[in-house]
Amino acid sequence: MAKLDAIAQLKADHSQVRDILLDIIEAARRQDATKALELLLRLDKLGGPHFQWEEESFYPALEQFFGAQYKEYLLGVHDRIIRAAKKLAAILGKGEITQKEAERVIELVRTEILPHPIECEGLTLFSERLSKPELDAMAKHFTSVRKDGLSLLEWADKVRTRKVA
Repeated sequence: MAKLDAIAQLKADHSQVRDILLDIIEAARRQDATKALELLLRLDKLGGPHFQWEEESFYPALEQFFGAQYKEYLLGVHDRIIRAAKKLAAILGKGEITQKEAERVIELVRTEILPHPIECEGLTLFSERLSKPELDAMAKHFTSVRKDGLSLLEWADKVRTRKVA
């Protein structure tokens, strides 16, 4: 079995996240709550292993470059996204949305979630400075969390030690 390239997987995830978020915005514009919820569920499934890996492997490995304060900021960004995902699920889970709710969905995606993959892509620049053993450990961990396959909200509620209010 070929070894996973964790950084390539991270970048691929970010591309998928971007596309799903833009599709959620488009579905919300059409007030298609069913499609938007379907997309949100895809995002939830992708986001669990992704966030778990970032918090347990990627951010700790990069902390040597940007320090504990920025790592704490990044964890706070994850908190914000988890809260936004719960709000989106509550809005979209009703099966239909009003124009005002559609606008709220778009606002949440644009302001609370979409900035993260943009910012996180910049962090990949630091990965070039990691050692092969660090990258190998990160790849092994990425494979493990993908195998576990916890959704974002499931991971946040059941596994993540940092809780979101």
